[in-house]
Amino acid sequence: MGNFDPVSWDVVEAATGPPAPEVDEYVETMREEVHGEDPYVAVKSIHDELSETVSEERTVPGLGEVFITAYLLEKRGLITPRDDDAEGAYRSIVDRRPSGEWLREQFWERERTLWWIGMQAGVHASLVTYWLYEDKIPLMERNFTEESMERIRAYRESGGT
Repeated sequence: MGNFDPVSWDVVEAATGPPAPEVDEYVETMREEVHGEDPYVAVKSIHDELSETVSEERTVPGLGEVFITAYLLEKRGLITPRDDDAEGAYRSIVDRRPSGEWLREQFWERERTLWWIGMQAGVHASLVTYWLYEDKIPLMERNFTEESMERIRAYRESGGT
């Protein structure tokens, strides 16, 4: 296998788990508490709770966690972006999400990096990874740490695909 070889999300989930499971869990757990709150308050509440209670299991870098949190809250209708031009207004992250076809083209055909796709969409690379997961667009081996690749190799060698 090589740096540009695909790793399916089925393999990733079996070997290392889905992306950002702790963020998804806290968004779901705190949904009633943050529903309808100002987007800043909602995202900060979940980020603070994650920072206080989850330490070793955190799978997303701090800023990436904030983008995924905001995306999940908005996608689930728990926070609402403002369409006006008010300074400091929360602008939709859901609207920034490109199509799966565009993501696949950029990532696989043009070999753009996660951080570059994130720059184009105005989001953190961790959210780009989450979008690829949602669309079942495989990552490349180069996108994993050596530790994660060891777990993926072990899973494959044990009969996983």
